[in-house]
Parts: sequence; C-alpha cells; structure tokens
Amino acid sequence: MAASGRQTLLMSGSDPQQRLRLLAAIETGQPRVIEACPADAVDHMPCEDPRLNSQLSREMNYYRERHCPPLENTPLCLVPPPSGYKVSVQWPESLHKIWHSNMPHNKIADRKGHQGWMKLEGPHFIFPGGGTMFPDGAEQYIEKLGQYIPMNGGVLRTALDMGCGVRAISYATYFLEVDRLLRPGGYLVVSGPPVQWPKQDKEWSDLQGVARALCYELIAVDGNTVIWKKPAAGDSCFPNQNEFGLELCDESDDPNSAWYFKLKKCVSRISSVKGEYTVGLMPKWPERLTSQPPRSTLLKNVADVYDADTRRWLRRIAHYKNSLNIKLGTPAVRNVMDMNAFFGGFAAALKSDPVWVMNVVPSRKPSTLDVIFDRGLIGVYHDWCEPFSTYPRSYDLIHVTSIESLLKDSASGKSRCNLIDLMVEIDRMLRPEGTVIVRDTPEVIDKVARVAHAVRWKPIIYDKEPESHGREKILVATKTFWTL
Repeated sequence: MAASGRQTLLMSGSDPQQRLRLLAAIETGQPRVIEACPADAVDHMPCEDPRLNSQLSREMNYYRERHCPPLENTPLCLVPPPSGYKVSVQWPESLHKIWHSNMPHNKIADRKGHQGWMKLEGPHFIFPGGGTMFPDGAEQYIEKLGQYIPMNGGVLRTALDMGCGVRAISYATYFLEVDRLLRPGGYLVVSGPPVQWPKQDKEWSDLQGVARALCYELIAVDGNTVIWKKPAAGDSCFPNQNEFGLELCDESDDPNSAWYFKLKKCVSRISSVKGEYTVGLMPKWPERLTSQPPRSTLLKNVADVYDADTRRWLRRIAHYKNSLNIKLGTPAVRNVMDMNAFFGGFAAALKSDPVWVMNVVPSRKPSTLDVIFDRGLIGVYHDWCEPFSTYPRSYDLIHVTSIESLLKDSASGKSRCNLIDLMVEIDRMLRPEGTVIVRDTPEVIDKVARVAHAVRWKPIIYDKEPESHGREKILVATKTFWTL
C-alpha cells in the first residue's frame, strides 16, 4: 500500500467522520473497495492485543481476558495474509503439518521442539504429537488415561483442554470455574505442577483440599497426573463446612451466564433437570446427537421446534451440497463456523463429514448453548457487534442465518452496529479462498452482496431450497486470494 493509502487507512480508524463517510459510501452501493491493513497486522486479533493487555491489572488474570477497542477507533481495513501465504494443507494431512509461511513464527518450535510440540522441517511446521507432560506423544498419554476413564464407547464426547495449568490464580477460584463447566459425573484431569511436584507440597495439598471440599471422587494419582470425578447430579455434599469457605451460589444465580461475567466465588447449583444430563446416564454418542437434549426441556414447546429444526437442516445441507456445489464433505473444508447456531442443527446435519463446527450462540439471543453441548457438539457465546477471539484465517467455511438479527437490539429493533464491520470481521476469520454462506431476506441479501464486493469477495445469490418456507435468499461468496 502506498504511503498515502496507509495514511488514509489510519485516518479511517482515528477520524470517526471519515470512517462514517466510507461506511455510507459502501452502503449506498458506491464502488468502493476496503483497503488492506498494514503488513504488520497479519496476526491482528482486535480484542486480544498483547501490547494493550500487558498494561492492565494482573488480578484474577484480568489482563488475559478480552479487551475490545471502541469500534469507532478500529481501522476499517482487511487483514492481509503474511508474505508467502499458501492455501492450507488439506485434512487429514494438516493434522500433522502446516506451511511455515502461513505462520512464520519460530518461537514455540525453538523453545518446545525438544518436547515434541512442533518442529520446523523444510517448508513446514510438523507436529509430532508430543507435549510438556507427554514428550513420548499424546496418544500414549491418552491411552494411560483410558485405564481410569471410559475414553471409548461413546460415554464421553466433549473435552476441554485448559492448557495453561492452575498456578496463575487461587485453586479455589480455578476449581469453582472448572466445576461450573464440568458436567455432573464428568472427569477433571490435571497433569504437571503441582501434582506430586518437587517443592510444591503445599500447593498440591491445597488443590486436593479444594477437590475434597467439592466432594470430588479421587480416581487416581499416576505420577504427575491426578484424575477426579465430579459428583453425579443430586449427590452434592453442599452445604458443608470446609476450610475454603465455599458456599452454594444464590438460587437467583444462572450458571449459564458467562458472557463478560466475572469468575465466581461460589459453587454453581445443579440444573433442575436433575440427573438426566449426568455423564453415563445420557445417550451415548452418536445417539445423543439426535436424541432430544435433556436441558432442552427447560424451553417452551421444545420437542416440536427441535425436531423441525433437525429436519430442516438435513434438507438444507443436502441442498448446499447437491445444488450449490458447496465443498462440504471434501478435504477442502475442515474448520467450520455457524454464527447463529440455535440448537446446532446445521452442525448436526454434517455429522458424516470430516469437519468440526464452532457453534456460536449470540449472547443477546435465547441461551441454547447447553442444548448444543448436550448434543455432543461444541460452542461459545458471542456478541457479533464485537470481534471474535480467534486468529486470522482460522475458518474454511462460515455460515450465518439471519445476519441482520445479529446486529439489532431485540427490544427496540434498532441496529447496534454495522453490517460492514461485521463482514470485515468475517473476512478476518476466513482463510483465502474460503466460503461464506448467508441466509436472509432478499433485501438483506442485496445489502450483503454490496458489501461483499467491498471486501473483495465473489458473491453469487441463489433461491432457497424448494421445501423451505418464507422469504429467503442464499448468498454464497468466495474470499479472493489477494496479497499486499
């Protein structure tokens, strides 16, 4: 980008009026193309800026949380790929190697290569499968866990690798959040410090003490690995007397509330569904994907809505593949996001494809994330008027139904943010030559198509599948592979 172009780009972020003029020009269909961000922005994650976060409070790891700049101060530009970027290695080969030029940062390989995390080998980073606590390979580590945990047979489906250990905050605070996340009857595995670690006897003792206070069953201590099992629903020993002063949260507390909520200092209560969503009592995978989820019963008229949603998405996915030539089911598509997931029906309809789906439940819409996890899928809350916490170029395909609803206040119907900013963020998350699918009314799809040209996509508009009701169009766009 020429110097004058860079100056214009910077001003579009720092001068709110110039930013508004650019937005207005695109919205009215003027032939504008959004500029590329500077070359040093190839790794840009707006809400995860280490330069900003390093200046914030360390208390309760506040500085590690999301901190988003005001949208009006955010440059309106497209994050470029790094120099030498190549179309990603396809699945399943990508599990073991990626192009070095796509992530040209050697620090982890230099520091952790001896532990088998990742190594530089020719034009690739390779992943031998090791880690800090399992230098001989994750597979052997998982096999060892299988001696104590039912790893096979469909009893366990979803797992969270917390990765960062437990030393950064107090063990009670750490354990309370783990307890909120963990399904009754689920397993907590801690490997590494302080588990039987030299000079950390007190820390190890404290961690065990919190587990006892929460009535967790000790399954095994194997070397530097400990495995606990959370009590089944209804088996909690609270309230009890404990040295950590742990108490149950108030009955008004909603354990599902997690979007910009501080870590709790109380024990979350079990859902009123009782034991039906306890590990070992739920249908096994893959049956749980299509069985009515236990916690869906807390919603009104859920049985009919759930079944209709499941059937609808089976039809739609078939239409995407057979009539729109979307490459779902091929090695070209592995990382998928559904930006407005509801019950996860889109993801469930892809169960036979070699993909994983990040199901996003908008934070201002009805909370259905528990239903998604009950089905054995994964997901997060998010407000789409803010950037998403992910690395640029993370996804091969991004899908969104009712994109305009993500921007509006449900009570007033007024827009809270701009479609253009949202599509610039979608562009940041999507890899070059990736695919975007948008379903909405014809009027909204026309707006999306105008913005698609501004963000350098190639859009095509289709009619909805014949079996679908309502006024709806489908836009399928390809992100072009451009470079600085």
